[in-house]
Amino acid sequence: MRLHLPAFVALLLAGCAPDFELQSEIRRVRVLAIQAEPAELVVDPDAATLPGPMTFNALAVTPDARPVTVRYALCRFTGNPYDGRCPGDTGVALPDGELSLQDPDVQAVLLEALQAGGGGGGVLDPEDPALRAALARGIPLFVGYEATDGSGTPEGTERGVRRVTLRATATPNQNPVMADVLWDGAPLTGPLPVASEVTLTPVLAEGSVETYETPEGPQVEQVFFSWFATGEGEVKEFRSQEPVEGRPGDPTSLYETPAAPGRVTFWVVARDGRGGVGWLSRTVDVGP
Repeated sequence: MRLHLPAFVALLLAGCAPDFELQSEIRRVRVLAIQAEPAELVVDPDAATLPGPMTFNALAVTPDARPVTVRYALCRFTGNPYDGRCPGDTGVALPDGELSLQDPDVQAVLLEALQAGGGGGGVLDPEDPALRAALARGIPLFVGYEATDGSGTPEGTERGVRRVTLRATATPNQNPVMADVLWDGAPLTGPLPVASEVTLTPVLAEGSVETYETPEGPQVEQVFFSWFATGEGEVKEFRSQEPVEGRPGDPTSLYETPAAPGRVTFWVVARDGRGGVGWLSRTVDVGP
């Protein structure tokens, strides 16, 4: 029997097409965001003491709320931080998710970063003009992470890299703070109607949108939002419309609720475009 080619291709695709995971869906271990506190490491080359540690906190989630463990490492500049080996043999472990400038191994990585930028000798000298210039520009650091539920399966592990900045500044960046998520102008508490399209609106705490200095003059942060949900519903806008050229953008997201009653957890992540991150979650019922 001869099968018409288009029909054969259609059957092949129907039988073999993968079940693609949308960015907004939670089907496995996912790291939706990593917050650094403070949002950037700020140093004063003339100070007698180093700043306190930077602490990392991961928004690591699963569809069934099982626990996830996350480990971190400061990636060395002698390798590629994105090659999947950090944490591992190309990184300095960060116990308890803390990056401390007091750690000699961390200082060695900072020296590598400075040398990669074209300056620095064999030690970190506060009087070194190259070090001061690099701190004024901001030194990028790369922190690798591995999140796992302990199952040893590909779906139970996620690895990635978070970039942070070390710099000298009088006005360090702050993390945005999520205050609430609204539905129809009221706090999102549910129950939501089944098989319906609803509009979700994020609310930032006062002061979360900062003004900062650039070589072109003062700029206002353009905070954008990413949306995630469990269950069988569909997030229509994974990422909110960003403000552009003075236009305010649209922070809302449309969500198509499931056709059957159930419980859904939402996460909304706010990013300020300068390394600042904040988030909020809400668990609500859909139906009856």
